[in-house]
Amino acid sequence: MSSPSRIERISPGLESPSPSTPPIAGAGISPQSKLLVAGEMEFVASIVDAVFRPLKDYFARTFGYKIIGDRLGVSWENRTPRERAGMLYRVLTKMNFVLLLDDLWEPLNFQMLGIPVPKHNSKSKIVLTTRIEDVCDRMDVRRKIRMECLPWEPAWELFREKVGEHLMYSSMEIQEQAKTLAKKCGGLPLALITVGRAMASKRTEKEWKHAITVLKVAPWQLLGMEMGVLMPLKNSYDCLPSDKLRLCLLYCSLFPEESSISKDWVIGYCIGEGFIDDLYTDMDEIYNKGHDLLGVLKIASLLQTGDDEDHISMHPMVRAMALWIASDYGTKETKWLVRAGVGLKEAPGAEKWCDAERISFMRNNILELYERPNCPLLKTLMLQVNPALDKICDGFFQFMPSLRVLDLSHTSINELPSGISALVELQYLDLYNTNIKSLPRELGALVTLRFLLLSHMPLELIPSGVISSLTMLQVLYMDLSYGDWKVDSSGNGVEFQELESLRRLKILDITIQSLEALERLSLSYRLVGSTRNLLIKACASITKIELPSSRLWKNMIGLKRVWIASCINLEEVIIDGSTKTDPMYTLPDISLKSRGDLSNNNQPVLPNLQNIILQTLHKVRIIYKSGCVQNITSLYIWYCHGLEELITLCDEEQVTVGNSSEQAAGTFRDITPFPNLKELYLHGLANFRALCSSTCLLRFPLLESLKIVECPKLKKLKLSVGNLNAVQCTREWWDALEWDDAEVKASYETLFRPLH
Repeated sequence: MSSPSRIERISPGLESPSPSTPPIAGAGISPQSKLLVAGEMEFVASIVDAVFRPLKDYFARTFGYKIIGDRLGVSWENRTPRERAGMLYRVLTKMNFVLLLDDLWEPLNFQMLGIPVPKHNSKSKIVLTTRIEDVCDRMDVRRKIRMECLPWEPAWELFREKVGEHLMYSSMEIQEQAKTLAKKCGGLPLALITVGRAMASKRTEKEWKHAITVLKVAPWQLLGMEMGVLMPLKNSYDCLPSDKLRLCLLYCSLFPEESSISKDWVIGYCIGEGFIDDLYTDMDEIYNKGHDLLGVLKIASLLQTGDDEDHISMHPMVRAMALWIASDYGTKETKWLVRAGVGLKEAPGAEKWCDAERISFMRNNILELYERPNCPLLKTLMLQVNPALDKICDGFFQFMPSLRVLDLSHTSINELPSGISALVELQYLDLYNTNIKSLPRELGALVTLRFLLLSHMPLELIPSGVISSLTMLQVLYMDLSYGDWKVDSSGNGVEFQELESLRRLKILDITIQSLEALERLSLSYRLVGSTRNLLIKACASITKIELPSSRLWKNMIGLKRVWIASCINLEEVIIDGSTKTDPMYTLPDISLKSRGDLSNNNQPVLPNLQNIILQTLHKVRIIYKSGCVQNITSLYIWYCHGLEELITLCDEEQVTVGNSSEQAAGTFRDITPFPNLKELYLHGLANFRALCSSTCLLRFPLLESLKIVECPKLKKLKLSVGNLNAVQCTREWWDALEWDDAEVKASYETLFRPLH
C-alpha cells in the first residue's frame, strides 16, 4: 500500500467530528512517523487552531507540557506539575487541536499531563502510533488502523529505486535474484531501503546469490542491517515485559523462514525447555499460559497469525532480528545453529556443534548423521521433516548431557541409536511418523521425560517396564501406534497397568485393540480423564457402540476425537441421547467404586468430543434412536463399503414415523443428530445410496463443508443445511446428480467446488 492510500485511510478520522474517541494510526513494524507528518501537513492544518507535531514516547512523558506550552506561548516557570496540568487543560479545552504522539510503548495518562480527551463531535483529535496493540486498548482507543507492510508492487519499486538504474539493465538472472532478495524483506520499508542500498554496488550474479544466503543464515552481516533494521526492531524485543516472552520469541526463529508454526508445537517445546513454568498442575492451564504468551507477542507485532488461528508466523525481518540476538548480536554465530529449510543434504560438521545451545536442521534433505558431536551446552535439537534421514549412528547422543528437547518426527529412522540413555535431562522426545517398530529398553532411563510422542508409527514392541519407568510423563501420544495392551489374559504386550502407574499423566492419545482394554480404560479414573484422542482399531469383539449415552464414555470429559477403524464385526454405531445405559457396557457398581469412579452423574457426557472418524468398517450402520451428539464439528466416513445411508432409523423410530400424521400428510420428519457439525467427508462408500431414509430429512444447521469422493451410487443430496458454502466432488459425479426441481439445483450450483 502506497503512502497516499494510507493517508486517505487516516484523513477521514481527522476531518470528521466523530467518533468521540480519538483515532489511531496503527501498530506494526512498519514506520508510522513519516505518515503522521504527512497526515498533519495535508489534512489537519486548515481545520484546527493548533497542531502539535509528533512527540516521541519519552519526550511526551518528560517534556510534553513544555513543548506544548511553548507552542501555545504559555510559561511554566515556578509551577508544580499539578499546576502545569491544570493550566494546560484550561487552555486546550478552549481550542480545537490535533496532538500527534509517535511510537508509544506505554499508555499515557492524559489527565496527569493536562490534556483533555476530545468529546463526541469535537474537532480536536489525538492521533498516536504504537507497535503494541495493547497500548491502544489500555488508552480506550476505539478506532485502530493497522499499518501493514508494503504489498509486492510498491515494495519492488522501492527496492529497485534504492539499488539504482543499473538493475534494470542487468541480466535476467540478476533480476530474478533481486526479486528473491526483495521478497525476503517482507515488504518492510526499512529493510527494502537498507538491503537495496547494500546491493547498489553489486554487479555479478554470484554476489547477489551470496547476499541471499547471508540474509537466510546471518542477515546481520549484510551492510547496514544492524543499524538500519535490526536495532530499530530490537526496541520491541527489549520492551517485552519478561524474559520468558523473549525466549519464546527467540524459539520461534528455529523454524524455517515464513513458515506457519503450530502454536501447540511451540508451547510443547517451551514447556520442555522450561520457559513456561509449572505454576499450574493442569496441563490445559499450562497450555493456556503458553497461548497467552504467544498472544502477547502478537499484540507486540512480533508474531503474526499463520495459516489459521492455531498457527503463528514470523516476519522475515523479525526472525532475522531474533537470530541476531540469539547469536549474541552476531558475535557467536553457532550459539544458535539454525539451518532450517535451506535444502541441506548433509548436516554441518560436528566441530560446528560444539558451542551450540540450540540447533535446528528441520525441513531439509539430510540422509544420515554419522558423526558423534560433543555438545555440552545443547538444549534443543530439531531434526524433524528430513524425510530421507534413515540412520543415526550409535553413540550420537552420548555427549549431549544438557539436551532437553529432541524432535526426530517425520524422518525415516527405523531405530533409536544406542546411547540414548545418556540424555539424562531430556524432557521432550518426538518420534511421530517415523519407521521405528521397537523401542529400546534404555529409553526407560529417561526418567525426566515429560513429553513422549509416539503417534503414527508402526510400533510393535515396547519392552516391559519402559513405560512405567517414565514416572514424570505428562503427555503421551500413541494414536495410530502401539495398541496391544495386556489386560488380564487378553493381549500379549505391555501390561495396561504400566499406563495406569503414570500418576502425572495429563494428556493421553491411545490406540486400543481389544474390548477388554477399552473397558479397562473406561474404568481407569486417571487415564480416562486424560484421554484426548482414542483410536479403536482391529477390535473384532466389538459389535456395537453407543454415542453418547453408553457407560463407556461416562468419564471421558477431555475426549476430543474418536477414530474407529478395521473392526470387522462392528455393525452398529448408535446415536442415543437417552439416559438409559447399554447393557453391554453396564459395569458393576463395586467395580466402579474400587477404581475410583469420581464423576458427577449430572455432568454432560463427552462435552469436548469434536471429531468422529469411521474407517474400513464393512458392516457398520449409523443407527438413530434419539437425541444427538452435541459438540461434533467433523464427521469423516472412509471405505465403509456396507454403509447404504448416513443415518438409519432404529426399528422403534421407523414404526413411530410410519404411524405419524406427518407421514400421512406426505411430509418428512426432521432429524438433527449432529447439531454443530461443520464438516462432513464421505469417501470410498461403494454402496452408499442416500443420506437418510425416504421418510426423514437430515438437518445440519451449521454445516459448512460437504466432501463426497467415490460414492458412485449416491444420486441425490437430500438434506437441510444453513451455512453450507462448499460441496467438494468431481465434475462427473456432480453432473450426474438428480434434482427434485430446477430451483433446488440452481441453489446448489454455486456451492460446487471441483476436486482435482
